Amino acid sequence: MRDIIDLGESYKFNWEDEWYKKFGNQVANAINRATDRDVFKTDWQRFVWAFILGIFVEKRTPIQTKTKNPPFGTEVFKNRNKILKTMIGLTVQEMYKNDPDKLKSDFETATENNENLGKQIRIAIEEYANTGFSIIDRRGKEKPGYIEDIEYVVEDILSDKTWSW
Repeated sequence: MRDIIDLGESYKFNWEDEWYKKFGNQVANAINRATDRDVFKTDWQRFVWAFILGIFVEKRTPIQTKTKNPPFGTEVFKNRNKILKTMIGLTVQEMYKNDPDKLKSDFETATENNENLGKQIRIAIEEYANTGFSIIDRRGKEKPGYIEDIEYVVEDILSDKTWSW
């Protein structure tokens, strides 16, 4: 029997092209601007932060234009399994919070069809991150350099600020 939640070993997480061009692919640029104050050194870290923000505001935003070559996939979590499991757990919790019985129904349907819930969960993770990138974009307009400045990010983590969507 296959795992009921299998995201796929070589699956690449999709990004909205606008956000990838703005916030992703920063490794090449990091050499020129890297400082000890940088918060996120890799694309997957930026993606996880965006995901957290999207989960926090409980909003999924469908991706309209996927970037052509997603920068990373499930392989980056091979030695960070707890992070991926936490993302999956938060996503499942959010997806089924208003109808927990639907999880059982979806699980049973997937099992009967020899399928898994991985695709729905992957899409949800990407859509929560998409919302989060929109928030990051807004925060960058309020506080230029937001995504690169640890003080701004820590301020958001510690604040009681209610994120609006």
